[in-house]
Amino acid sequence: MKKTLFLGSAAFLFFNCLNIYSQVGSSPFTLETELVSMPNAPRIHSFAFAQSGGKWLFIGGRTNGLHGFSIGESFPPTYENKFIWVMDPSNGQTWSENLFSFMAAAKSDPLRSMNAEFVQSGDRLYIMGGYGQDTLKDSLVTFPVLSAVDVGETIQAVMNGTSPDSHIRQITDERMRVCGGEASMLADYYVIAGGQNFWGDYTRFGNNNQVYSNKFKKFKIIDNGTSLSISDYTDITDTVNFHRRDLNLVPSVKSDGTEGLTVYGGVFTFNDLPYQNPVYIDNNFNISSDTSYQQFMSQYHTAHIVTFDSLTNNLNTTFLGGTSLYYYNNGYIRDELVPFIKNVTTITKLSTGVTTEYVHPVQFDYYVGTNAQFILDPSVPVFDNGIIKLQNLPGRTFVGYMFGGILADGANFSTSGPSDKIYKLYITKNPIGIQPIGNQIPKSFSLHQNYPNPFNPSTKINFEIPVSGFVNITIYDLLGRKVEELVNGTFRAGFYVTEWDAAKYASGVYVYRIISGDYSDVKRMILIK
Repeated sequence: MKKTLFLGSAAFLFFNCLNIYSQVGSSPFTLETELVSMPNAPRIHSFAFAQSGGKWLFIGGRTNGLHGFSIGESFPPTYENKFIWVMDPSNGQTWSENLFSFMAAAKSDPLRSMNAEFVQSGDRLYIMGGYGQDTLKDSLVTFPVLSAVDVGETIQAVMNGTSPDSHIRQITDERMRVCGGEASMLADYYVIAGGQNFWGDYTRFGNNNQVYSNKFKKFKIIDNGTSLSISDYTDITDTVNFHRRDLNLVPSVKSDGTEGLTVYGGVFTFNDLPYQNPVYIDNNFNISSDTSYQQFMSQYHTAHIVTFDSLTNNLNTTFLGGTSLYYYNNGYIRDELVPFIKNVTTITKLSTGVTTEYVHPVQFDYYVGTNAQFILDPSVPVFDNGIIKLQNLPGRTFVGYMFGGILADGANFSTSGPSDKIYKLYITKNPIGIQPIGNQIPKSFSLHQNYPNPFNPSTKINFEIPVSGFVNITIYDLLGRKVEELVNGTFRAGFYVTEWDAAKYASGVYVYRIISGDYSDVKRMILIK
C-alpha cells in the first residue's frame, strides 16, 4: 500500500515540478446532504435510469457490492437485477416486474446487464450494450444490443401489473457491444466515450477477455416508435484519451450557450492507475486533452452535479463521494489502492480556462457514491443539456437525490453491498461568485481596498488567507446595520477576489469587514449613483 500526503504549498511544489498547473479553489455554493428513509427502495448499482411524471425507472444493474477477483466470484448471475423497478420518491412507494415473467430470455438478458451506457431523450430511454449473463450461451458477455424503452408507458405498465414488453424495442448491432463507457447527447448525436468489451469471468490480473474500445463514438438513433435503427455513425480511435472505462462523462456549457462534454477520470492507465487529465469535446466534436490539470478526487464513475454560473461564467462539476486516487484529510493523501471516500469535491473550469478543485467541508457518513446516480429534481432550472442554472437558484434549493450505488464498510479491503442510503441534496449559492487567483500561498492575511472606488453599481474586493479556514466578509452601513453577507464559507489558503453588486442599494459610504480565525480588518467604500 502506497500513501503520500501533500499539504498546502508542498502539493503545489510537487505538481509544479511535473510542469502541471493545478489550483485549489473555492466553491460558488454550499452543498448540504440529508439522509432520508425510503425502506421500499431497491438496492442496486450500475443500472440504467430514467424518470417521467414524477416517477423513477430503473433497469439492469447489480444487487451485490464490489466484485471479487476470483474466477466464478466476479459477477455471479444470481446478483443481476432481474426486475424493472418503478419508484415514487414523494412517498417511497415502489413497484416491480420480473423481466423473465413477461419477456423471452434473448430480449431480457441485455436488460439485466450491468454498466450499460444509457441516455434519456424526451420520454425514451436508450440502453446500449452492458455486461451480463447470456442465458442461451450460458456465459458472461457484453451485449451488442440497443434497447429503446418508452419510459412513461413502461412505468404505467409496471405500476398496473401488466407486461411492458410492447414498450421495449431492441436491435442487434456490433457497434453497441460496449460496457463501462458513458453515453450522452451532443449536437443531435448520441455519443459513447470509452468502455470495453468483457466476456467470461473477470480477474483483476491476467484476464485476456477484456478489450478496451479506445473509441469515441457518435451516431443518430432513428426511432418512430415501431422500428429502430442507427445512422450517421462515426468513431475516433484514440488509445491515449479513450483507453478508459468507468469514467464520468459530464455536459458542459460556455457563456455563449455553446454546449460540449468533458471526460473526467476513468480507469485504468497503462500504469494501472486512474486517469487524472480531463478530455474536452466541443460542439463540433473536436477533442482535446488537458494536461495542465490533474484531478485529485473521484476518478471512478460517481454520482455528480453540474452547475453553471452566468455571473462568473464558471462551470462546476461536483462529485459525491466515490472511489479515488486521493482522499482529503487536512491535505490530499494519495492512495494507489484507489479507496472508497466520503469527500465531496467540486471541479471548477474558470472562465479564464484555469481549472480548480475544491474539497467541501461536508462529508458523507458512509463510503457511498460509486456507481450511484444523481437524480435531478424536475423543478430546478437547467440548460437543455441538464446543467443547473446556478444564478437562477432562489437561495437554499433542493436540487435532487443521490440514489443507489455501492456502500462499503471501509476505504480498502472491506465488505460492500448495494447502497441503502438515499440523500436529498441542497445547494445554497454564494451571494456573489468568488474566484481564486493564481496558484501561490500568501504569507499573511490581507483585506484589500475595493476597486473601483467610488463605484456604481458593482465593485471587487480582494482578500488573502495563508491557511485554510472559515472566512466571513460582511457589508454594513455607517450606522452599523448589516447590509449584506458577501462571503461566508470555508476556503483553502490562497488569493481570492469577490464582487459586490450594489444596484439595489442607495448611494453612500459603506463598511466591509473580514473575519477569519483571529484575523479581522475593516475598510470603507463609496457607492455613487
